[in-house]
Amino acid sequence: MTSQHLKTDALLALDTSTDQAGVAVRCGNQIASLAWRAGRNHTVQLLDQVHRLLGLAGLEPGELAGIAVATGPGAFTGLRVGMSVAKGFCLALDLPIVGVSTLAAAAASALAVDRPTVAAVAAGRGRLAWAVYDRGVTGEPVEIVGPVNGTPAELAEVVASLGQPVLTGELGEDDGLFRQAGALLVATDLRPRRPEALLALAVPRFAAGDVDDPFTLEPVYLGR
Repeated sequence: MTSQHLKTDALLALDTSTDQAGVAVRCGNQIASLAWRAGRNHTVQLLDQVHRLLGLAGLEPGELAGIAVATGPGAFTGLRVGMSVAKGFCLALDLPIVGVSTLAAAAASALAVDRPTVAAVAAGRGRLAWAVYDRGVTGEPVEIVGPVNGTPAELAEVVASLGQPVLTGELGEDDGLFRQAGALLVATDLRPRRPEALLALAVPRFAAGDVDDPFTLEPVYLGR
């Protein structure tokens, strides 16, 4: 889809990359969001949550100006559901779409000025997908390594090689392993991805007309 002038400023973001799901909407300076544990029920939950959120924000689908969607890495089914719903809105309402890295959204709220940040999501079977980020000149996450799919032990080796990086995201029960490797762990209750972060990363791209083609945009799956 080619760049187009936004008819309103209402933007919707969808993140169904993992069990941890979320939706957010921004209209003007107002942001509303919902986050929940979806398990494997993204298919039956996502549209209900979107309509609930739009209702809370006092918006109709036809008032949206654009759709942002998390592109992964993450769970196959969850990513497909999020991408399908995002593209459905995009094509039905003739809206621009922007794909945003799930790991970048996870890292966004934990970026440090003086050290790298490592963000991880669950990749199934005890494995993790992660990437390493620096803080960009405007505060955005800039990927410098990854994404990588590996074991917690392999991530601990990466952490050790980085000195004392900030570590956030879905880390399972391996805090002790990562702490021993030198990670500065984000507090547990601050690690979950927030859909507002995905939305914030998408806003500058919408403003610049840097949108994706809904026919070619696809999720990122990481094989072992």
